[in-house]
Amino acid sequence: MKKSLIAGLACLSLSVSAAAPYAVLAKPIEMTATDNGQSLLKPLTSDVAIIAHRGASAYGPEHTLAAYKQAMTMKADYVEFDLQMTKDGELIAMHDETLARTTNAKELYPDRAPWRVKDFTLDEINRLDAGSWFNKAYPDQAKQAYIGQKVPTLEEAIKFVKQHGNGKASLYIETKAPNVYPGMEERLIEILKKTNVLDDEKLLLQSFSEDSLRKLHNLVPHVKLIQLYNASMLKGKDVYQEMKRISDYASGVGPSKELVVPKLMEAAHQNKLHVHPYTVNSKHDMVSLLSLGVDGLFTNFPDQFENLLDKPFISHGVASGDITDSSAILWARANGKANVQFEISTDSTFKHNTIVRTSAAEAKNDFTVKVDVNELQPNTTYFYRAHAVSSKYMVNGKFKTAPEKNSLEPLTMVWGGDTGGQGEIPPFKSFEAMAKLNPDFFLFSGDTIYADNATPAVPNPPSQTEKDFWAKYKENRTDKGLRSLLQNTGTFAIWDDHEVINDFSGPSEPLTPAGLQAFKNYWPISNERSAADKLYHKYSWGNTMDMIILNNRGYRSPNTQADGPDKSMLGKEQLDWLKQQLLESDSKVKLVATSVPISVPTGKAMARDGWANGDNVNPNDPTGYEKEFKEISDFIIEKGIKNVFFVTTDVHFAEVIKYDANQDGKSDYHELISGPIGAVKIKPGTLDPTFGPERLYSEGNFFNFGVLRVDPATKQATVEIQDENGKAHFKHTFKLED
Repeated sequence: MKKSLIAGLACLSLSVSAAAPYAVLAKPIEMTATDNGQSLLKPLTSDVAIIAHRGASAYGPEHTLAAYKQAMTMKADYVEFDLQMTKDGELIAMHDETLARTTNAKELYPDRAPWRVKDFTLDEINRLDAGSWFNKAYPDQAKQAYIGQKVPTLEEAIKFVKQHGNGKASLYIETKAPNVYPGMEERLIEILKKTNVLDDEKLLLQSFSEDSLRKLHNLVPHVKLIQLYNASMLKGKDVYQEMKRISDYASGVGPSKELVVPKLMEAAHQNKLHVHPYTVNSKHDMVSLLSLGVDGLFTNFPDQFENLLDKPFISHGVASGDITDSSAILWARANGKANVQFEISTDSTFKHNTIVRTSAAEAKNDFTVKVDVNELQPNTTYFYRAHAVSSKYMVNGKFKTAPEKNSLEPLTMVWGGDTGGQGEIPPFKSFEAMAKLNPDFFLFSGDTIYADNATPAVPNPPSQTEKDFWAKYKENRTDKGLRSLLQNTGTFAIWDDHEVINDFSGPSEPLTPAGLQAFKNYWPISNERSAADKLYHKYSWGNTMDMIILNNRGYRSPNTQADGPDKSMLGKEQLDWLKQQLLESDSKVKLVATSVPISVPTGKAMARDGWANGDNVNPNDPTGYEKEFKEISDFIIEKGIKNVFFVTTDVHFAEVIKYDANQDGKSDYHELISGPIGAVKIKPGTLDPTFGPERLYSEGNFFNFGVLRVDPATKQATVEIQDENGKAHFKHTFKLED
């Protein structure tokens, strides 16, 4: 079955080079070649196989002719048979080694517990009712015709599919417990020959038993084999070595759906192994796996999978962002050209006071859409849902608007950054831990992708075109934890260097336009913030916090330029704006969201990337941006601006630092650093002493994120650093000054 819409799910910028090993998967996807080789997070061919798990087993009794017929009616590409062997050597279609669950063997043969298949002859099994149990277990799907359904032999099942499949449905057969049934493989081949399907190039045989598959490979080397995996079979193994090892006999793998992550997809597709996960029964799981580039999947609901594939749908979740007390930006991505509709309401059932917005998903924006929602009520939880108008698949989300300007409400925010670098690829556990906190919003503090690092989406970096950068964002959106966090809380995203290329300076870097456009495509950024590519803006959470978001990349002088009055990270206009926001703010907390640290020397010698020049490690280094930050620091001190917190990530370890820049024994401002979420973990080094830093906390070599809670009633701000499992490693409460 042609599933051309799948092309929109994966990394469309990269071309297919391998010939299709399965005839059912018709022809290569039409894609645009780039210099970055082939993405490994897309199907090996243009079609995705619908595999009816034990037949259409959500609608009829598994492994009966009735369930097989429904599967074919529902346009399944494959009908799966599990095999057991009777006492007299006949192969039957049945999942369990015993007859107890899916037949009336207990009633008909009460004295023959535990009713193992191998203890019964075919004649005895033919007397059983294999359908009535289903009517009792699933009354909503019950049918009179299911009563008295028989357990089919393999030969009967094959002939039935050939007769009723109209040449479309193919066979997917598993040797179940072959160690229990000596000679199963030989008997299987005998029946396949007898029914004239052994040479069918669409035929697939699978097993959890490597011994069984290797035996089949030796007996019929032309038949395509699928190695099944459960979690224990891959535990402790290098998935890349494992996929390479089995490729000498297998044409594909059938992992449990929980095992399908980018690393497994990369390892399998590198070795031209198709990936068919089991058992996938929710549309959300179907979409999640399609976004990873699976080649097919097992489902009890072949009709739902077929309907999903038939039209464009929301493929990479939804998000809300740049939220104020009266507005929000909503984001979604479809997997093809479509009109995307959003419904927004304070009612989770969407029956009352629903706002509707529609936007067109077009190729020029990689089918991402954003809508502005205005005239919202402050300090209110809003629910929203999005769908491609032609599709029934709906994705839900929620966000909370900021309190009105003069109110003082408690606030919980989380922040983090550094995702997808130095060999770390999704999933990242920190996102799940963040989502469990139900924060008011999430500050994504930069390095939201690593466009310049090799990953399955772009194996040969750096990213060069918008399509390459888009591929990176799609790769990170395969992370269920990230999608959950984005769907359930508002997000403020800022960029740093790896959204383009390491340590870049925006005005002088040729890749900036493509990287910036992709960043704006994939985050819910307001038109005001993205206008003229400025990206800096202030957002208020009532009178509790003013969050001042900086653009540390777009205006900076080259890192190699010697520090001095003509060197700037922010540019004069942004620097003046920052001072004005700090001076005018009457909020309890002034939070400055910056993508680089103050006193941790970053970048490299003679090309420092952060504010500090690192003269503590290289006294002769003239670079850095200290003169500009001194202007900011002096301004804060001279104007008596209180409760200023600089928040960042970037350095791949966590620190909380207080600053006494004028050395009067008092704290002038603080810096809160978390991370990484998913990049190389390192130990903290020494700090540049220029602005009088004093570490309150410093820890490295672990994945982590930050939590900041502000309570205006008690005049306290509490910072926590939590690891990827949500365990607090540090907690400190600051008394807010009046």
